[in-house]
Amino acid sequence: MTRLILLIPHFNNPAGLIKSLASIGPNEQCDVLVVDDGSTRAPIEHTAARNAFKAQGELRFLNLPVNRGIEHALNSGLSWISARGYELIARLDCGDENLPDRLAKQIAFLDSHPDVMLVGGAASFVDQAGAEQFVLRHPSEHAAITQTMRNNSAFIHPAVMFRTAALDSTGLYPLDMPAAEDYALFSEFTRQFKVANLPDVMIRYELDPNGISLSKRRQQLTSRLAVQKKYNDNSLAALVGMGRTQLLLLLPYSLVFKLKSILRAKKA
Repeated sequence: MTRLILLIPHFNNPAGLIKSLASIGPNEQCDVLVVDDGSTRAPIEHTAARNAFKAQGELRFLNLPVNRGIEHALNSGLSWISARGYELIARLDCGDENLPDRLAKQIAFLDSHPDVMLVGGAASFVDQAGAEQFVLRHPSEHAAITQTMRNNSAFIHPAVMFRTAALDSTGLYPLDMPAAEDYALFSEFTRQFKVANLPDVMIRYELDPNGISLSKRRQQLTSRLAVQKKYNDNSLAALVGMGRTQLLLLLPYSLVFKLKSILRAKKA
């Protein structure tokens, strides 16, 4: 059995799953667990998925009987993984793609930094045609990550890798923070352990108009605010972070997207 398993949740997106599996390089040493969250309209095409997977490891499937949402799917996967003794867990979402040696780079970093429990990386955000729109990099060092986490997550969810043993302390993804379950879990990682980000681009992140960040924006912001309140230390940074989230709840997404585009253009 390999040390590492890559966790991919799936729901009615077999083409995206095949694309993601095909992006895992043939030299990467990892197993993959695909958790199907009760797909009925477009279930997994198992033969095509197995043909797409070329890494040095096993491709496994966990089929949930009914759709209950990504938080439940991820936790079902984590429980399955924890019971089988894997040392490391990485994440990827259907439609997103690993860049070459992404997993090997993160394993090497964790091996050389035994005190780090979670490592993320940068991402190239692409449209559904594959054209890059922008690159997102978060702070690399723990102190700067802690500061950023007061505003929003300092990790790109499908680009992280973490030590399975840490889940004994952090718990699984919380079920009471819908659409911000990753922010909540990574806040707990950041509070309890040392964390880091690699500056390298680890994945291509597909901007999906039906994705959680766009289709459930208000729910995500509401959950983000709940996470910020939970970890509020009454510092100025924490108060500013909560104020920022409350402001975003009041603004239409079209305006926010336009402002972000202007700021990215100025940085480019």
